[in-house]
Amino acid sequence: MAQNTPRFCPRCGAPLSAGQRVCANCGLHIPSRTASQDFPAPSQAYPPYTQDGMPVPDQATLPQFPTAYARGGMPVPEQGSQYPSPFSAGQSNQQVPPASVVKPPQKRSRGRMGCVIGLLVVALLGIAGVFVAALLGVHLPGTTDLTTQTPVTTTSVNETVTYAGAAITVLNAQQSQRFVNDPNTGNDGMLRLNLKEQNSTDTTVSWSYAEIAHLVLPGGSTVAPVYVKAKGSIAPGVTQNSIVDFVVPTTTSVRKIVLRLGSASEAQVDIPLTGQANLSKYTPHSVQINGQMLYMGLNWTLTQATSQLYIAGQQASRGKRYIVVTLSVDNTLSQEAITGSPYTYIRLQVGNGNTLLSPQASTLPVSFATGETGRTGTVTFLAPQNSNSFTLILEPQGNNSGFDPASTAFQLS
Repeated sequence: MAQNTPRFCPRCGAPLSAGQRVCANCGLHIPSRTASQDFPAPSQAYPPYTQDGMPVPDQATLPQFPTAYARGGMPVPEQGSQYPSPFSAGQSNQQVPPASVVKPPQKRSRGRMGCVIGLLVVALLGIAGVFVAALLGVHLPGTTDLTTQTPVTTTSVNETVTYAGAAITVLNAQQSQRFVNDPNTGNDGMLRLNLKEQNSTDTTVSWSYAEIAHLVLPGGSTVAPVYVKAKGSIAPGVTQNSIVDFVVPTTTSVRKIVLRLGSASEAQVDIPLTGQANLSKYTPHSVQINGQMLYMGLNWTLTQATSQLYIAGQQASRGKRYIVVTLSVDNTLSQEAITGSPYTYIRLQVGNGNTLLSPQASTLPVSFATGETGRTGTVTFLAPQNSNSFTLILEPQGNNSGFDPASTAFQLS
């Protein structure tokens, strides 16, 4: 009598009784078998099984199919390969154009983005910390403390020139690595000029140091101001102070620096900061004259001529100077003499040329009373600086054209 072979569950290996159709251990449905079918003992190697108890086939024994499929379930051949069309049975193989394989979008790495955001936050916190420390007056290692004034060296100058009618005195020059009360200060060297201004004229004088003030450094280079603390104008009879800052290396000697006043279109004045500069060439120069003229029945005398680079409120143009003539008039007539505006009949001839200059300003009266003597006034002209020979001319005018012209020559260096 044949002995029954023990049976075991093909999934979990639990022993099975004769005729058992469901494994009591894992619930697998056991198919019926013939006597020739054996289930190997649990100690043997079992192939993997599916959910339904069927053995999982070996991947090597499966037919190979393309891994990419076009829309509609059709396989997409690799580029350059050929597959027979399922709709062209009996026909020769034909080239199937490759279909585009749409790759799913790749998600950006949140980890990388997080690192970038973290670095930005750290940087912003560091910058904020530096600003807070500066506001609190805390000096951080490795940073420049711009709130502490570095040592200042002061050099006395005390030089005075006149610009546009106002006297400007350079009191002193100060040098330091920086000036904390200058919002535009550098940190590699600054030079500050302390100035005093005085207006002795009867006219308000205005100017801008940002435009007219420059420093001439050793070697000839020029620098403009980076900061100006000034009112910009000065009223008659007023004295006031200003400061002008320049970027200048602290290694540059103050005594070798020149302050230049005047814009590029004006007659400029150079002030060496030596404290012993000779500035006499910029002061007015006058000559006494006794030029006699008879004009419109009046006795005219040219008493003085003055050369200068300014008048009240105005600096001379570049390459020119003001010539101011002073006239004295006597009226010996038995009636009042009305000569009219000096701008219409007084001219200045330069050298022997034909060009006649008209007045820029005048204080001469337009009429002279009967018996009036010694009535004076001035007439101002703008002439070339390199001219020394002049002729003052009184021309006929209007209804007085019957009077002869008058003139007198003079020299002015």
